[in-house]
Amino acid sequence: MVISTGPETFFGKTAQLTLGLKKESIYEKDIMKFANLILKTVAISILSIFLIKIIIQGKENILDFLLFCVALIVGILPEALPLVITFTFSKGALKLAKERVVVKRLSAVEDLGNIQILCTDKTGTLTENKMSLANIISQDPEKCLKYAIFSSGYFTKKEKTSQGQFDDILWEIGKEKVREEIKKVKFISEIPFDSFRMRNSVLIEDESKKRVLIVKGAPEIILKLSLNSDENIKEKIAKEEKEGKRTLALAFKEIDKDEISVEDENNLNFLGFFSFYDPLKKTAKGAINLAKKLGVEVKILTGDSLEIATLIAKEIGLIKNENSVILGEDLEKMSEEDFKKACQEYLVFARVSPILKYKIVKALQENYEVGFLGEGVNDAPALKAAGVGIVVNSAADISKEAADLILLKKDLKVLIEGIQEGRNIFANVNKYIKYALSSNFGNFYSMALISLFIPYLPMLPTQILLENLFSDFPAITIATDKVDIDELKRPRAYQLKDYIPLILILAIVSSIFDFIFFAVFRK
Repeated sequence: MVISTGPETFFGKTAQLTLGLKKESIYEKDIMKFANLILKTVAISILSIFLIKIIIQGKENILDFLLFCVALIVGILPEALPLVITFTFSKGALKLAKERVVVKRLSAVEDLGNIQILCTDKTGTLTENKMSLANIISQDPEKCLKYAIFSSGYFTKKEKTSQGQFDDILWEIGKEKVREEIKKVKFISEIPFDSFRMRNSVLIEDESKKRVLIVKGAPEIILKLSLNSDENIKEKIAKEEKEGKRTLALAFKEIDKDEISVEDENNLNFLGFFSFYDPLKKTAKGAINLAKKLGVEVKILTGDSLEIATLIAKEIGLIKNENSVILGEDLEKMSEEDFKKACQEYLVFARVSPILKYKIVKALQENYEVGFLGEGVNDAPALKAAGVGIVVNSAADISKEAADLILLKKDLKVLIEGIQEGRNIFANVNKYIKYALSSNFGNFYSMALISLFIPYLPMLPTQILLENLFSDFPAITIATDKVDIDELKRPRAYQLKDYIPLILILAIVSSIFDFIFFAVFRK
């Protein structure tokens, strides 16, 4: 049954939301503001000098002086700035490419350096994403495994392709045991898994012609839907999760229907659960330590349980106790003000849906520069909302479109090192701006003021332009300069206007020496 098409579908609406927005770099915005301020300063200064010149010396040689003023305006602008920015960004992008990070938006390399909070999933970035079955805990393990396969994509789909890690693992373990039985079982109906419901349901007809509804998903959800959810089961699940294992629960009931709905998912018989182990990456702890040195706060946004999220966060040194962890359902109950406060205070968010990830990123983005690592279709709005959107190579196409960086190797350490590279870039670009404008402003005010006290031009327009070229061109190499460790310790808010007092002081020092030089050699 078709209910909507094209832009009216969920996918279409998500695409319009993400692709219709143009993301502008923080640095681009600041450069534009700074450039406008410099241009206004130059325009007011040159107009004042021009009018004073006419008042003092009259309109004689006015055309030559006009050309001289134009040359001064050209001379004050750091013409090599676009080249320096492009060169440094490209150098950073090339360095990241060697680490298997694809940069889609060039200015994202620099934005990466400005990240104050990095929101990331746990699986694959902090863990190896190499899941293996640890335990089947059930009074009837064979039946539990069999029903898990019947409710997997290997049974409900015609093509026996990968349907997710859990399904893959259980299929490999149980396929020989159920190969013959699958032929006798008939698939009737299903409600597919999604990250909001955290479960999927399948209706089958077994060899005795009984129809069985199988529901599989997050243990806390399955237990709520089951009749026999006692504390003993909950303790066993909690024990496995406290050891860092991911869990998947299963329940069933006989039902006489041809089509199932969400309303049928109740009064189930809890059959058992599976626990899976995903080892930590060797680089995870080092990545967190480096992030702390760089002043980057890492927050884990995961669909896993509170126990697993807490254990992993403790092992990598991100948190000391469970006071820094919060459940998604607790966040959803909060007022807007409390929600924003919680987003800042907590470091680990467990059992969060993609829409909640988006809300967390939006809340943090109001006060901080945020990087977000996602991969699903539903992550696309959060990727677009974040200052830097990052996806893995296996991400949905729409998420790749919304992202600024694509990780070919899913490793948090690569991202943290990328942040360090971003800070190198903006430190060197800002260094060039301070150098070029100090020099150019010094020359500008020297030539402009000297021209008021002599009846001829202190330098010809071509000489001004040539001097500007010779002084600016070697400064391009500043883009490759080494950066002091103090420049990398914390994210810097890009306020180029804060450099103006320093630039003017250095310009005045430069002008004083120009006046001395001119006074000595003018004859």
